Amino acid sequence: MKEATGELTGSVIVVSAVALLTAFFFMFIWPMVKEGMTNRATCANAVCDNGYNSNGMAYCKNPDSNNSEVFECPFRG
Repeated sequence: MKEATGELTGSVIVVSAVALLTAFFFMFIWPMVKEGMTNRATCANAVCDNGYNSNGMAYCKNPDSNNSEVFECPFRG
């Protein structure tokens, strides 16, 4: 019976660790990855000004949008 209890305890620890790692991924890592993918897609279609600022980023606008929202994209030369 002791062996069965030990195996159950080990299984509970493993399941708890997987649950914590999954929660950490979806609460912290995934939002950053998703934002990066969205920014990359937005920058791929953007029309950018000549030159760049001190961060190496260019000021860009979305040509499909009616508003004049300006955002930064990596300078592509």
